[in-house]
Amino acid sequence: MTDLKLTVALTSVNGENMSRHEMLQWVNNMVQGHFKKIEELCSGAAYCQMMEMIFPNCINLKRVKMTAKLEHEYLHNLKLFQEAFNRLKLDKTVPIDRLIKGRFQDNFEFLQWFKKFFDSQAPDLENIKALANAPVIKPIKPRVLAKDQSPVNANDDALKDLIGEMQTLNLRRDDIMEASNQCYNKLRIVEDLVNDMVNSNQHVELCKRIQAVLYKTIDGEINEEPIGVNDDPNEGLY
Repeated sequence: MTDLKLTVALTSVNGENMSRHEMLQWVNNMVQGHFKKIEELCSGAAYCQMMEMIFPNCINLKRVKMTAKLEHEYLHNLKLFQEAFNRLKLDKTVPIDRLIKGRFQDNFEFLQWFKKFFDSQAPDLENIKALANAPVIKPIKPRVLAKDQSPVNANDDALKDLIGEMQTLNLRRDDIMEASNQCYNKLRIVEDLVNDMVNSNQHVELCKRIQAVLYKTIDGEINEEPIGVNDDPNEGLY
């Protein structure tokens, strides 16, 4: 990874300048996008797609919000983009705080840097992408009966399906963990509010009834330990 770090450092001072229109056209060609302004790149989606082109499997594109419209969605995408650099041990800090504001100058300067970085890491990828997008006449393939299908190909297809299912399950697990954390934090807030009211001798009976609900286990017994005792709110989700 040493060579990559050196390349990242050098890209800030080399490469040819392009106009804003040329740069925007380059991005749209690479990701088959419809960006009309440089400022729209603040969503981070295009950067995630192009980073995945250079370093396959560095970003799970299923997690990228491709139609991001809000600042917190931009933040989500750009964090995935930054994590790719970190995962690859590339010494680059993405100016997320400036990019998500959608200002032209900040986004244009970063796009200039990324174009040079892209060319340094995958100099021929742009030409390959252009050829791949060119219209071609696809020959009609003869149908292959199941009994004539190669066992090796069948195993490869099954493996690909299994990997796809695993990725889908991982995404669902992440969503469940996030929802669980949100519920857990809300319960902690409710518990603190109820305890404060009990300590100040306000609505004691109502608060005790709420506490009984909060501390009731699945078996119907009352757990005297507060919600915060459990170190892992996601226990059982793995």
